[in-house]
Amino acid sequence: MPPVVRRLPAYEPPVGGPARIPLPRPRPVWVPAPEPPPPALDAARLLSVVLEVLDGRRPARLLREVAVPVLAARLGGAVRARTTRMVRPPRVCHPSRLVAEMSVTLRREGRVVAAACRAEHSGGRWWVTSFTVLE
Repeated sequence: MPPVVRRLPAYEPPVGGPARIPLPRPRPVWVPAPEPPPPALDAARLLSVVLEVLDGRRPARLLREVAVPVLAARLGGAVRARTTRMVRPPRVCHPSRLVAEMSVTLRREGRVVAAACRAEHSGGRWWVTSFTVLE
């Protein structure tokens, strides 16, 4: 079968009209990430309150001041007498301006374990929304 030749549409600009020259694209402007709203996140305080309640060194009602109600009820039922200490200061990552994810290494009952926590800023405060001890 012989090749088929088709006529292409005109691709030259029209003659006689004003030539339209595309404008250069604006250069992106670097904008620093805004700081989280006050109060500043105190990761060590949030984690220590949760850990002290879980160890039975503080009353479970304190969880209502730092955690969302669903998490406070769940953690309030997991209170046991034990000793937990933070081995190092917590590591904090901010996936967004109003969210912080924290991890910390703990020494509990002669073992070293890790804990992960998520806090969100709402209503002018930081609230713990998730907490897990990885044993």
